[in-house]
Amino acid sequence: MYDYFVNDKLIFTLPYAVLVPFSTDAWVPWFAVYIYSILCGFVCVLFFTTVDGLYFVLTSQVCANFCVISDMIERLDENSMDRLPNIVKEHQYILKLGEDLEDIFTAPNLFNVLVGSLEICALGFNLTNGSWEKIPGCLLFLLSVLLQILMMSVFGENMIRESINIGDAAFLCKWYKMDEKSKKTILAIMIRSQKPQKLTAYKFSTISYASFTK
Repeated sequence: MYDYFVNDKLIFTLPYAVLVPFSTDAWVPWFAVYIYSILCGFVCVLFFTTVDGLYFVLTSQVCANFCVISDMIERLDENSMDRLPNIVKEHQYILKLGEDLEDIFTAPNLFNVLVGSLEICALGFNLTNGSWEKIPGCLLFLLSVLLQILMMSVFGENMIRESINIGDAAFLCKWYKMDEKSKKTILAIMIRSQKPQKLTAYKFSTISYASFTK
């Protein structure tokens, strides 16, 4: 549009750098390829957002279960300590669910972190060396990449926090009124909670606020 009004020159620009086996320097082929490129871009965005949405939903489910278990433990006293074995089983089940979630998303997390880092570097280079008309697009792309990594870090941090809260809930319950066996079980829960359940990028980096700010 700029070249058309300033230089009186019509340039058929496509939204993405694609190769087609015909010329797009005419209205009909250019319009067809342009619409096709937009539809393909929409499908790609939908694919990535669907995977991220599944990650957010499953992580939230695990965090919610940790929160429920924390509440159940904190309400324990000498009259309800017979529920402790079932609570321990539920805790072990949720821990296993968190480990399964880590196995499923560890490779996608690594892909998102590596690709996001490369995109941030490339966009930073374009912002410092590119032309001024590319700045709005680069800034919008940069914000979208940062937002995706931030959302991953938010849900990863939530899982770490909620798994640690299990130990805090065990300390806050009326363990001092229970029998010795229950006290030992409570102690085992507290010790286990010192190892938080976390999501990683293929064990290279933990998905959390700390890794996001590095």
